[in-house]
Amino acid sequence: MAVALLFSAAIVGFLVIRGKRALVLVTLALGISGWLALAAGVQPGVAVLMGDTVAGTAVPPAPGLVPAGSMAPTTSAKPVAPDPMSLLKPGDCVEVPMEAATDASGAPTWKPGSPDPADCTSLDANYRVLQTGPEPCAGPLFKLETSRKDRSGKQLYHLCLAFDWRVGVCYDTAHMDEPSKVDCGTPGDHIVQATAVLEDSTSGAGCPRDGKGAVWVVWDKRRMTVCFRGGDDPGK
Repeated sequence: MAVALLFSAAIVGFLVIRGKRALVLVTLALGISGWLALAAGVQPGVAVLMGDTVAGTAVPPAPGLVPAGSMAPTTSAKPVAPDPMSLLKPGDCVEVPMEAATDASGAPTWKPGSPDPADCTSLDANYRVLQTGPEPCAGPLFKLETSRKDRSGKQLYHLCLAFDWRVGVCYDTAHMDEPSKVDCGTPGDHIVQATAVLEDSTSGAGCPRDGKGAVWVVWDKRRMTVCFRGGDDPGK
């Protein structure tokens, strides 16, 4: 449309030059209309070049394409689980395997193995935790300590242990310095049942008595007295 108007204006202009001045106004009108129409046709292209919004339907990006650098590498490393021994607290129990041995002088002694957490109600739970932390073991009931460090030298745990004497539990006292928990139906002259555990005491005067009498053992250094019912079938 704009080109046609401009072309018409050119023809009229030629006629004006030929002396037909009456067509001057027509020439001007056609020329102005042509330039306005041309400007209207060019405007949308300029808007696009200048970044203005153009109506239309957005095309989604191709699936699977992501901007460079947006996919950071991920790691699936699992955190290292803490040592179960480091989670123990005072009152918890452990199983410490004990092996008969001799000391430097040849006297009989016991060599403790690696401890493991244990249920206090089980027969394997022969020691209980008295103290945790890096401080030196203290208290008269302390009998055994165990600790472990990692490769860098950092302490993973340090436990102070005492033998686990419990009322109502039966023990084989053939080795009284290191007895073992047994089922109360176990026969034997050294099978006893604990009837009382008296801490901070060095006397059996407070031990309960029944028709079979009372037996007790006192540890002066540990300030502890354990009362027993002895003989075969002590649990009856």
